[in-house]
Amino acid sequence: MLKVNEKTLIYTFLCLGCITISFNVAAIAAAIPAISLELRLSDFLVSKIIPYYMVPYGIGALFYAPLTRRFSYRWVLSLPILLYALACFYGASIHSLDQLLTGRIAMGICGASTIPLGLIVIGQLFEKNVRGRLVGFFFGCSFFASIAGIVVAGIADWRLLFFIPGMIGTFTAIGLFFLKTKLLDHVYGVEVNYLESFRHQRIRELFVFIFAISFFYHGVHKWFGIYLDRIYGLDKLTISIFFILMSIGGAAGQLIGGQISDKKGRLSACMIGIFLLSFSTMLLVGKYPLVVLGALFVFLAMGWTIGHNGISTVLTDFEEKHRPAMASLNSSVRFVSGGIGFFVSSFFVEKSFGLTFFIIGLLMFCSSRFLRKIIPA
Repeated sequence: MLKVNEKTLIYTFLCLGCITISFNVAAIAAAIPAISLELRLSDFLVSKIIPYYMVPYGIGALFYAPLTRRFSYRWVLSLPILLYALACFYGASIHSLDQLLTGRIAMGICGASTIPLGLIVIGQLFEKNVRGRLVGFFFGCSFFASIAGIVVAGIADWRLLFFIPGMIGTFTAIGLFFLKTKLLDHVYGVEVNYLESFRHQRIRELFVFIFAISFFYHGVHKWFGIYLDRIYGLDKLTISIFFILMSIGGAAGQLIGGQISDKKGRLSACMIGIFLLSFSTMLLVGKYPLVVLGALFVFLAMGWTIGHNGISTVLTDFEEKHRPAMASLNSSVRFVSGGIGFFVSSFFVEKSFGLTFFIIGLLMFCSSRFLRKIIPA
């Protein structure tokens, strides 16, 4: 049996991996106006760096669970993070949009390993009654990392958004590879069959919902940097402060969502989250004092992460034969649909940010009616 300190070390490195890939995700959206100024390109053109990361991430997420049948955790956890770190160093050295897009594709494919493998390991190592809180802190790390990245984006050169996670990723990869524990030498051995998983009606319906809500959310969230620049005329530092508020709200939502998932049930967390998310999004149709706008951003982020924790914890509850496929499909579906949602919404936000956000929020609210069917009370 594994010792407690071995579990703690493994979980710590999983969290460091989450920090690595999350450091610049939100900050990049906030930094788009600054990047566009340096590259002398329009912000809408530079915004391509969002789907160029998300769609490759979604595709790459399908690769890693099957690899656990042939290679040990030591390799499938550490090597992709090391490659992600190298892609970050490349991104820190670019001088054109094409180079940046190339780096983002590599980051997406390599960074896609962290979340699905993290959920697989948490589901295997820890008991059901604590998984919600562990999943909550695991994803909460991404928001603490986002806060640090957004601070950097607001006060320093945007290239540090690539250099810093490159350093953290290098340390994490080396630590995972040389960590002395037999678990990391384990080959998972469970067959990963995505088509077989989709033959189960509940699994299929669950991922249809995940696709829809991620499509809607990223069609709003990834535009916030440009939205604050164009609609409110805010400078780089002030935009970063708004993104920090969202990250704080998101981190709190993950922790609150973990408590709700474990104490009140997965369905309660999902319902509370989607109601908070949808109504906050609809209210963005108006224009508000900055204090009110900041509060809306906080509630929106909390709603997303409370619901995210509920859905993610549901995935860890499935029997072991489905868990690897579902962990990978979760990341894949979220990021592919998010990238598509961002692309589709681009045709509407150019005409009206507020009206686009209101309609998306309304669609989010309507999607909640399917939750009671796909998630047991």
